[in-house]
Amino acid sequence: MERFALVGVHEQIDRYIETHPLLRLLPIGWAKFIIPKGKAIFTETIYKKGCQDELGYMLYVPGFHVKQGKYEESHRIKVIQNLIDVLATREIKVLVFPLWRRYLSIEEKNYLEENSITLLDGGIIRLISLLDTVQRLFAMLRATPNEMEVGIWGADNIVGKLWTEFLAPHLNNLVIGGNDIHALEELSNEILYNTGLSCQITSKPHYCLKNKSMIILTSFPEGWEKPEFSRLTVLSYGLGKESCSIYEADSKGIFIGSGFPSIPENLQTSIDLSPWDQVGILEATLFIMEEPFRRLLENSPLTMDNIKKIKEILKRYGITSAGMISKNSFLSYDGFRRAYFGNFLDKINDSIL
Repeated sequence: MERFALVGVHEQIDRYIETHPLLRLLPIGWAKFIIPKGKAIFTETIYKKGCQDELGYMLYVPGFHVKQGKYEESHRIKVIQNLIDVLATREIKVLVFPLWRRYLSIEEKNYLEENSITLLDGGIIRLISLLDTVQRLFAMLRATPNEMEVGIWGADNIVGKLWTEFLAPHLNNLVIGGNDIHALEELSNEILYNTGLSCQITSKPHYCLKNKSMIILTSFPEGWEKPEFSRLTVLSYGLGKESCSIYEADSKGIFIGSGFPSIPENLQTSIDLSPWDQVGILEATLFIMEEPFRRLLENSPLTMDNIKKIKEILKRYGITSAGMISKNSFLSYDGFRRAYFGNFLDKINDSIL
């Protein structure tokens, strides 16, 4: 069976040193000094639980963690080429890299793909699980259309359009925003024609997102230096530096970066995987094992009809929603309920005082 390589969320410096034929013989301080110019290396094997069938490997690439500008561009080219060469040693064509946007340029991503490497980040699983999670949260909060005020920023891109189509039939107070007013007007007219409901449009992030029950970001608003968040923020765009800045900007609200699908229990590693790694591995496993899933990811446009087809595949594998990912950690639905209503009561108490 085809296998994948995973560039995980957590740095594996210690494990890298332990598995390196030379660095493991050096004092730890010397080893860490040398690491930035080291070559990529496989540090762990991911097995099917209960047997020795290899599903994939953990891969650590030291060059990705070198501060930008520290070494000349020629070294960066060597890092990417070394990654391609290391994958070739085990005939691996599927690379799972949840945080690739933090470490790769678009040109470097394209270069990997030109060398027949499929780059996955768990994005489609994130999106589908987020849609299901938000739908479930509405039910948990017993929200009615009149009570929920929702702002979607980035409704002028493909993912934002999907969110608008998904939520518009169920909401009376929806504001959609983005930079392309013409695209927003077309989407608003389409929603009005299909549902009989209207939504407000704006190119101003402040108007779109302030004082909303929930905000959904499918892109990061440029120039939005001091965001004013709602109690519930859904991050539905590629993982990158912006998501970190959002987390750091406001610690009081609840931030949901993905749903957390039930991961098959047959994965076995000697280390704990982060939630983002697990979502990425699930996407890679389906990509390798399920040809219809692969075709949908590679050749099909991102539409609600195709989302439904992928959901059917997940259902066939018994994959259901187990919770969500909030600030890089797993959050159960019960945990969400306590956090959400706990924050709500705190705000009431603060207003009384």
